[in-house]
Amino acid sequence: MRDNRLGELCDKHDITAILYLYARGWDRYDEEALRACFHEDSVHAHGGFEGLSQEFVTSGLASTKAVKSMTHMITNPMIELRGDRALSECSFFAHHRRDAADGSGEEDMFLKGRYLDIFERREGIWKIASRTGLHDFERIVPPADQTLAGASHNQLSQKKPTDMLYSLIQSIG
Repeated sequence: MRDNRLGELCDKHDITAILYLYARGWDRYDEEALRACFHEDSVHAHGGFEGLSQEFVTSGLASTKAVKSMTHMITNPMIELRGDRALSECSFFAHHRRDAADGSGEEDMFLKGRYLDIFERREGIWKIASRTGLHDFERIVPPADQTLAGASHNQLSQKKPTDMLYSLIQSIG
């Protein structure tokens, strides 16, 4: 009994780590991290997109290239394990800082929803085999707060590879 529970705990940890890596991937504009979350044949339905998850990453990166910064939070992961398959339901909250469509400066876009994922363990590695993204809330707030506009470069989050995270990863070996 104890060994089985430990195995389940490790599996849930590995799945949760993929959910968090996905959030980091968008926040740091890290294509490698995003692609690592999905099996090559993973399918995706989210925000009007339906197709392969790898294509979702490609189109998502293109559509967010001009976004100044992003923050994605993953919460309440509930994971149901079934051998080498698992169902994950989690909530997400996303913030995008971007140029306002009307040219009046910047605006903030907030989005809340859930990811319903089927994970599969293949060759010992858990990744998403199927994702459905559901939206519950969206809000665009113009104009954006400008208090960070004068902050120095080293006080702000950045995209890969200039974000401090990547130099810290290198520094620990």
